[in-house]
Amino acid sequence: MREFATIITLLCFAACAVVDESNTADVRRSDARTDRTALADVRGDSTIVNPPMDSGVIGAMDTGVASTDSAVTPPMDSSGGRCGEQGAPCCAGATPCTGILVCSAGQCRTCGRSDEPCCAGNGCNSGLTCQSGRCTGCGMPGQMCCPGASACASGGTCVGGMCRACGVEMGTCAPGTSEMQRCGNCGTQTRMCNADCGWGPWSACGGAGVCAAGMMESRACGFCGNQTRRCAADCSWEPWNTCSGSRDCMPGSVDTTGCGLCSQRTCGSDCRWPATCSGCSCMASTRCGLSCPSGYHPTRYACSFSCGSCSGLSNNQVTCEPNCGASFSGCGLSCPAGFHPTRYACSFSCGSCSGLSNNQVTCEATAGTSFTACGLSCPSGYHAVRFACSFSCGSCSGLSNNQVTCMQN
Repeated sequence: MREFATIITLLCFAACAVVDESNTADVRRSDARTDRTALADVRGDSTIVNPPMDSGVIGAMDTGVASTDSAVTPPMDSSGGRCGEQGAPCCAGATPCTGILVCSAGQCRTCGRSDEPCCAGNGCNSGLTCQSGRCTGCGMPGQMCCPGASACASGGTCVGGMCRACGVEMGTCAPGTSEMQRCGNCGTQTRMCNADCGWGPWSACGGAGVCAAGMMESRACGFCGNQTRRCAADCSWEPWNTCSGSRDCMPGSVDTTGCGLCSQRTCGSDCRWPATCSGCSCMASTRCGLSCPSGYHPTRYACSFSCGSCSGLSNNQVTCEPNCGASFSGCGLSCPAGFHPTRYACSFSCGSCSGLSNNQVTCEATAGTSFTACGLSCPSGYHAVRFACSFSCGSCSGLSNNQVTCMQN
């Protein structure tokens, strides 16, 4: 009786063991299917490239029915344990893992999601890219560019393999945009943003004016005058204003107005006429006879057969020079109007001195507040203030005084 009970107990234990093994196999297969379903739900698209699955497992996944068929049971690894399932060691051979799992670091793991190993063919979920064998975020500013046409999201631009927020990041610009700046005199120049989110070179300056707005320019005008003009806001010159500060004459110009015969005045560098006339506009000449025309005085007498016979007459020709300049010497003892005698002398140019002590006079222009002259009288506008004897004016014998000092009235 006791032996019969022992046999019944062993049979029950064997039957229970078979049921437990069947349940365990179903759970593993169910887990594998669940992982695949979860991955498909997370990706939400069909862009992922799944690695090939074991033929037995694919059949179980397609039907969704657990089976105890040895064809869908994961193979055993070399140590005799299960392999190829999620978290299990990779199997040996061409298909190390079942389903969409990949072999990473010797274990079968899920793939394609962020920070997971890349699936077969470097496949990763949308918004991820395979970098160094792992799925990494891409397409956002600061991340790597995604593969395909939509390399960057949210209007980003792929520059050197990285997505950048061109036009938002410091130091970048939006490709295709342009900017303008002023240059030169009211000119402008532009530059374009290139495909690398960087500004290209500035164009040449165009539309520049002839001057800088607000600047002033001046020039001489008239007689030592000045005029100015201003550069307008559009960098063009405004008209010259009225000449101001113009004076009397052009420097170097000559005029005889208010001057005596043969005298003139020359305009100074300050564009003013001098107070007195100077210089001489007439030329000396030689003529027959002993007298000179008005405005001239004799400076030399001579005998010339061109003027006739000299018999009975020592001289028959006279040299005449114009009455101009501050002073001059002439034959005779008198001076023309506007001049006064300052010295008498004897000169053989004026003839013989026999019987006459002096035959030549030095004349000076009558000007200034006072002057000294030979004689005892002063010209109109002046009065005598002193008499004296001067050998420059001749001998003093029989006459105490022969020189006068004249003061302007």
